[in-house]
Amino acid sequence: MKKNIVTRLALYFVVLFVSCSGNSEKEFLMNAIKQANVDTKYEWIIILPGLGCHGCIQEGEFFMQENVSNPQMLFVLTNIESLKIFQQKTDIKVSEHSNIYIDRDNHFKLLTENAIYPCIIHMVDGKISQCIFQSPKTDAFHKLRKSI
Repeated sequence: MKKNIVTRLALYFVVLFVSCSGNSEKEFLMNAIKQANVDTKYEWIIILPGLGCHGCIQEGEFFMQENVSNPQMLFVLTNIESLKIFQQKTDIKVSEHSNIYIDRDNHFKLLTENAIYPCIIHMVDGKISQCIFQSPKTDAFHKLRKSI
């Protein structure tokens, strides 16, 4: 019984650590969605930073390759140094997909330690319901694959 409670508490803190930290990140992201005039019809918004945790970003790019045709998902590319290199690396032609947003003004570039991780935002009724970051401590994209 004690072990079960300890396990649940540990899981809670892991999710809390890699989720949007309080309202500040949620507010920042919701503001970014408004500033970028992003359509809130999408159920999922996937933010892929151009720089940061290399393995985590690769996982996000692989997820994007698998799901770029999913009309429920918007992929936001932020802090991208070279769109040409991104397209060569992923074999995705950005101009062929209406659900890819190039964040040229870096509206979605977080100013927290989570800025180096891809972010998965779940939208419900035009508002952020939840956001979680793909990090070495989580398998956020695997969990998303299971829920879609």
